[in-house]
Amino acid sequence: MKELSASLGEIVNTVGLRGDIKLLPGPDFWWEALDSGVVDVVSDNVRRRITVDHFRARGSTVVIKLAEVSTIDEAEALVGSTLEVSLDEVADEFLPDFLLPCQTMGLRVKLPDGSVLGEVVDLLLGPEQNVLVVEGNDEKYLIPDVSEIVVSVDLEGESMEIDPPRGLLDLRW
Repeated sequence: MKELSASLGEIVNTVGLRGDIKLLPGPDFWWEALDSGVVDVVSDNVRRRITVDHFRARGSTVVIKLAEVSTIDEAEALVGSTLEVSLDEVADEFLPDFLLPCQTMGLRVKLPDGSVLGEVVDLLLGPEQNVLVVEGNDEKYLIPDVSEIVVSVDLEGESMEIDPPRGLLDLRW
């Protein structure tokens, strides 16, 4: 199985003079990732391991105090970077009980008869449900990411099985 990193979001600003940062959460964000205490700051393909001291919600953003950042100048240098966590390194107690978008990308999509429909190439985030964009057979299919359709997911085998209702695969994007 390939190593997965979840992008928690983008550092968009600083807060205060003591080096707090403001994170705009991304699709892979979940609170327990910050509880794990260690994240990676990624900028220009350079990854730096850093410790989360504490954090709090602020509107639609998250204010985070990083242990290694103590001045506004150090925090300003991080603006534009992303925060990531390696899912292989996160303790089980902090892993989410739902699939993250980064985990669904690249999965083979199988039908109940065992045939392969294609591969998940994108995820459209919706207010009520996400929609998987599956590419295969020179077509793109939009598959709602709901338990009635997505029957099972095998992360080790990098595949998922869907049981689409009649007519769903006739709709193409």
